[in-house]
Amino acid sequence: MTILTKIVSLIFSLAILKSVFFWVYLWQLKEYRLDRFWAEYGNLGKLLLFWLGSGGRRFHHPFFTLKAISIFLASILIMGLLILKALPVPSFLWPLFYLLTPFAVLLLVLFFKIPTFFAKRILHFLGRRKILRARELLVIGITGSYGKTSTKGFLYQVLAKKFNVAATPGHINTEAGIAKFILSKDFSEEGQIFIVEMGAYKRGEIRRICELVQPTIGILTGINEQHLALFGSVENIKKAKFELIKGLRPNGLAVFNGDNPHVRELAEAYKGKKIMYHVRGTLAGQLPPHYQLNLSAVSEVARYLGMSEGEIKEALKKIIADETMMKIFHGKGGALIIDDSYSSNPDGVFAALDYLASQTERWKFLIMPSLIELGGSSKEIHQKIGRKIKDICEFAIITTPDSYEDIKREAGEKTLLEQNPQEIARRVEPHLSSQSAILVEGRVSEEILEFLRQNSPLRRP
Repeated sequence: MTILTKIVSLIFSLAILKSVFFWVYLWQLKEYRLDRFWAEYGNLGKLLLFWLGSGGRRFHHPFFTLKAISIFLASILIMGLLILKALPVPSFLWPLFYLLTPFAVLLLVLFFKIPTFFAKRILHFLGRRKILRARELLVIGITGSYGKTSTKGFLYQVLAKKFNVAATPGHINTEAGIAKFILSKDFSEEGQIFIVEMGAYKRGEIRRICELVQPTIGILTGINEQHLALFGSVENIKKAKFELIKGLRPNGLAVFNGDNPHVRELAEAYKGKKIMYHVRGTLAGQLPPHYQLNLSAVSEVARYLGMSEGEIKEALKKIIADETMMKIFHGKGGALIIDDSYSSNPDGVFAALDYLASQTERWKFLIMPSLIELGGSSKEIHQKIGRKIKDICEFAIITTPDSYEDIKREAGEKTLLEQNPQEIARRVEPHLSSQSAILVEGRVSEEILEFLRQNSPLRRP
């Protein structure tokens, strides 16, 4: 083997290694689910770009869990055996091995669905048994297209002033994640409350979570087109979220967002014990306006559980936003940075843009990716975002190409598509001053946030 052949062989080996990392990262990002993967990456043009480029010049790697490591090593083994079996082959055919990499990863993703299925069933059985043995435990379930995590955080902070409270941490809201958390907790104490955030991408998933945790109180925070591409219709989303209410224990309490038309419709048809909550003014002045509705739900549940008006009011005064909620701080150049980057959905985007609009006398700038998994509603929602940008912002940078043209059609020259974090920073920097407000909406590169922060201390909203 000549030196040139060795160099070419090394280059293709590194390319295959990079490709395996990228595809495992991509599948992990979508929780190894075929429906989520296809909903976001099912565009043939995008798949072809990924297939040929495997992430382009940037190096992507998954979070190193046991499953990710197993799929990665098994994929490398498959590719290695394939190459050894095929050798010797002409060097001009070596790129074919690189192109086969995503199929090797897909094969392993499908194979690992078998042990994953049985592992989930075991976790569900053990977690449910533990919950059923905790006879004094009161479980509060929270679901909706948006507002789940913030409502959970606020409710935990308020109820913890009087009760012994546990809550699923961070973004853990799936059956397996909740079951693992249950097995790690001690629920033997009397008068304990367990707050469970419940997420779903198809019908039946919340029903199984309810079978696991046996909720007595259920909060339905709101319904919109989020994940419409997975559910197929808003009607299916409504049925999926309503599984929480149907899964309540006998004589359980259903708590409905009366300001959301889809939820209100479900509430009006429900014949069981229920409370309908609405915005009731400013309950916690230290938080932006769009959180006040969530606080209304929290107040209703706290009141139902026996907290006095004085106790609730005092607890609301001390509420703080956690890492999953909107954060506001003065960053580089003294600019007001509105960091709403934890996640994004249509209602959240419009609420954040309304908050940006309230920053009068400031130059207003938006950085955000296009929204995903909106199905047939995507064009209408992104055009509505474009109209908001036109009315509110001096300028907006969209960081992903999907639906960019729909935004630009309404926002016109006020928008720019830019995916490179360094170029985004270059374009934003001249406008960073005490007279500007920058909204970062949705999941953008951490490099952009670091550039805007410049290690400035956070100021809670």
